Amino acid sequence: MKLEECLVKKMYHEEKFLQGDLDDHPIRQLGGLYLAEQKKDMADLSYIRFAQGEVYFHNCDYEAAIFKWENIHNELEPWAKKNIADAYFELGFLSTAEDIYKSITTESLILNTEVALQLFTLYLEQRKYEEADQMIKNAVAIHPDYQNVTELACAFFVDREDWNSAVDLAVNEAARTKSPEWFQKLHSFIENGHTQSHGASHFVPILYLAQKVDLAIFEDLMAALWKNHEQREDYLSWITEATIILQDSDLPHTYRWQSLPGLMNNTFMQMLAGKYYLADLAEIMPNLLAAWLKIADNKTAPLASAGVLAWNDTFYSQINEDVVRSAEESLTESVNQGMLMEKIMELAHAIQNWADERGLNLHKRFEWILEQLEDLNSHRVMVASMSTSEKSSFIHEMLKHSDSSCIDVSLPVLFKDGQETEFQLVSDEGVSVVTTSKDIIEAENRPDTLLVYSEPNTLLHAHNMTMIDYPEMDGVNKSNSHFLEYLRMSDRLLFVLNNKEPFSTEECEFLLDITEKVPLCPIHFVLKKSELLSADGVYEIEKRIKNYFPNAELFTYSTDGEGDHQEAFSRFIPQYQDGESNERLRTGNMLFFIRETIKHLLQQQVKVEEDLNRSIQFDENLLARLQGAVHQLYDLEEEKIKAIQNAYRSLRDEIRSDLIKTIPKLIKESADILREDSDFGNIHHELNDEMNKRIDEYLQYTVHPRYINSLQDWISFSEGELNEVQKLLVEWNESFNELMGEERIRLECDFQILADWQRDADRMTGAIQIDKENILLKRTPAQMLLKSAGKIFGVIPANNSMMYNRYKNFIENENYSETAESIANKFFRQFELLEKAIPRDISLFFREPFTALKKSAASYQEQVDKNKAALTEMKSHPETFCDPIKLFDVRLRQLEWLEFQEKSRKHVY
Repeated sequence: MKLEECLVKKMYHEEKFLQGDLDDHPIRQLGGLYLAEQKKDMADLSYIRFAQGEVYFHNCDYEAAIFKWENIHNELEPWAKKNIADAYFELGFLSTAEDIYKSITTESLILNTEVALQLFTLYLEQRKYEEADQMIKNAVAIHPDYQNVTELACAFFVDREDWNSAVDLAVNEAARTKSPEWFQKLHSFIENGHTQSHGASHFVPILYLAQKVDLAIFEDLMAALWKNHEQREDYLSWITEATIILQDSDLPHTYRWQSLPGLMNNTFMQMLAGKYYLADLAEIMPNLLAAWLKIADNKTAPLASAGVLAWNDTFYSQINEDVVRSAEESLTESVNQGMLMEKIMELAHAIQNWADERGLNLHKRFEWILEQLEDLNSHRVMVASMSTSEKSSFIHEMLKHSDSSCIDVSLPVLFKDGQETEFQLVSDEGVSVVTTSKDIIEAENRPDTLLVYSEPNTLLHAHNMTMIDYPEMDGVNKSNSHFLEYLRMSDRLLFVLNNKEPFSTEECEFLLDITEKVPLCPIHFVLKKSELLSADGVYEIEKRIKNYFPNAELFTYSTDGEGDHQEAFSRFIPQYQDGESNERLRTGNMLFFIRETIKHLLQQQVKVEEDLNRSIQFDENLLARLQGAVHQLYDLEEEKIKAIQNAYRSLRDEIRSDLIKTIPKLIKESADILREDSDFGNIHHELNDEMNKRIDEYLQYTVHPRYINSLQDWISFSEGELNEVQKLLVEWNESFNELMGEERIRLECDFQILADWQRDADRMTGAIQIDKENILLKRTPAQMLLKSAGKIFGVIPANNSMMYNRYKNFIENENYSETAESIANKFFRQFELLEKAIPRDISLFFREPFTALKKSAASYQEQVDKNKAALTEMKSHPETFCDPIKLFDVRLRQLEWLEFQEKSRKHVY
């Protein structure tokens, strides 16, 4: 055993001194050696003391061990210090142990590593994790090969979830040791998402190294990093780094890649899904395609090759010519993977989703047609003719419609088997169920509409077939786009020949023109027999047809009642049904409709801008009207508050005026209770009571009933005023909803205030309570003199006449206006709450209309702001609209190249 290894394990005593009798106790043996050494003239006891310290340590006599090691002053002194620190550590004196560890100075890598590891353990004990982290990193830096130090460090980092340190350790150790285990740990960290803080270029060096170690490890790391970056902002930076690595590397052609080709295929699809702009992809895509082509497997080789060619078609010269030639050769040699139909539908759905997210209107008819084409189990036959009557006769004869007259329309009609009779209209706007004949009549004015007629049908059900009847072919324009669209929806064309001149020059030229536009669509012919047409004549017609259409078949039938024509047609149908040919035809047709959809999208930008401008103008006009209505409603509210308040004040002022006039008169009339024999010493009390009594009776039985009646008239007046408001708001309501095209706003006022006012009026019908007024009990000078005179002279009968005249004169000539004002104020005080609440109550009446108008105005303001922002964005950044469509076009070109590979020749769509 090496010396330092012995020192680490504290086995120096066994290696150096205990080579003899193993049965004798080490303490006894070392004690004997100590005595023997001590007797020497040049005794050196340090080594034996060091060994004794180890024995004491192993036997947990740490104090004795420390005593022995403290006296070591030779080359073992650093190890002795380390052992002393170990002993203090075991005794629990951690601070002392730490100080001693830190004081050790040595050039020994192993001792330095051991000290770092001991300090690491000590700091863990003290839960000083930052210090522990530094110590384990020191240990790795000093001696990474030492006794699982890197594994210990990795376990510590993982336990502390210090993923940056764990990842860096794995990278460094993989690079240093080239050990598959460290590459696998790194792969695990990446796969579990622990490398989020590391940039795209961080792992480039280790990836280059992984290629030399093991290609499978390299691929696993690349795939894990690829998936990890997919959801990160630096995804494009990663693709750049990854593709450069793949292109620069000398990778063997014999290696069979497992996951990278598929990941690169997915990435290619992501790049073309409408999320990125061309500026983002101009430099990335050529490298991605070149790298993909370089490592493509059998499954993805056609996709990679077609992707290269598609990008080169769209952005010529961006891809190296050697890569393009390699793609052409690869596509020629690749094997059909039977995935084209699936890829076409993926593209169709991607375009649809992108358009839906942006509120763009796609041709719903095209979308519906693509869904029909996707169903390979169903077969569609298009029936056309230059003779409408003979075509209709054939269809009705084969389908045996008893009510065929109801389908004689100028629209294309698709007949299909169904459980019940149903009509549907398929147009660019969507699919709708027909409920009345008016729907069909209106649809006949739209050339883009198809009528779908479903009913139980034996022939269609038996062959899982639908039949398209295209109308009005007489003098048809050869460039009729809708005819070609429905032909591309079909698996074959059945052309019903003119019975009078079968396969005429006009018919032949028309069909040859169709063949040029849709070259793969099979054409077959139908001829109704007649007495004028012999068997030889039929043979000649068939022979002429074969000259132009060698693969065409001729089906003949008659309507003379001989034979079952439907059964004969059923035998005829399977002759031209070829599943493989149908799929090839349909892929081309589906690509055609996607191409048309992309063209439609390109035209949408102008339309979208126009629609946004129209929408903004409309919404701004409507918003202005709504805001104007709000201001007008404020004015109306103020007007009604003023009118209703004035009406109330008018009745109040009228009654108050009568009070002011009548009360003084009642007071003066109270003088009629005076008599010459009255007790003038107390007469002022009697008069004051009488005056208050007469005033109270006047208020209770005259003024109060009059006020209540006037209040009822005021409520009726107010109701009329408020009804005028509601009537006006109903007109506004209808006008706004008509402009908005929906029942979006309701302007309903709160008439509860009338009920509240009526309740208050009913509550006021009871007797009113007014405190007595001190009319003659005031301490005015005149009243004081009169009262004093009454008390002085009232006891002398001779003076009664004088006092009578004085009191009568005083009462009849006194000014009672102040008293009348006081009583009037008291009378109306109990009604003040009603008057003060009028503005608030009327505001409550208007509250809901205000809320509805303001809410609607806010909604339209938000819509205007949103549309203006969208319009500004479209004008300032046209790439947000055009670039995704351009990328969809690249994806379409890729599928067209795949179709070319499957058919071994290119077709024009």
